[in-house]
Amino acid sequence: MVKEMKPEEYKENILLFQPKKRFIKHGLLAFFSGGAICLIGQIIFNIYHIFFRLTDQTATSYMLVTLIGLTALSTGIGVFKKGAQLFGAGLIVPISGFANAMTSTALEHQSEGLLSGIGVNLFRLVGPILMVGVAAAYIVSFSRLLIQMLLQ
Repeated sequence: MVKEMKPEEYKENILLFQPKKRFIKHGLLAFFSGGAICLIGQIIFNIYHIFFRLTDQTATSYMLVTLIGLTALSTGIGVFKKGAQLFGAGLIVPISGFANAMTSTALEHQSEGLLSGIGVNLFRLVGPILMVGVAAAYIVSFSRLLIQMLLQ
């Protein structure tokens, strides 16, 4: 026969089995891992800027492409998933999170073929993000143009 518990006893009992919340630990891990990605990006930028004597804009473009490539490579070999489990939101800074989403979608559907698997499903996850970004950029730039025209 099962003993019935009072609501207070149940709440006390269930607290014993809930995982402890570690906001400070997870926050610090996310902060430092996100900062490490930014530091790596700055180092890559400096290498392109100083050693290859590229302009700021060109070095920035190459740095972003390099970060996207490194993220895609780490997703492909399974390192990014383990890092995301450990560091959390710190690794999902916009450029690496976007590259991880596209690469993981491509890996999931590679067995269906190049065109009908990867090609069809590649933008399924990130397509809405792109659409919202383009729409927001259009609305903001159009609003700015209207305000500028009204002020003249």
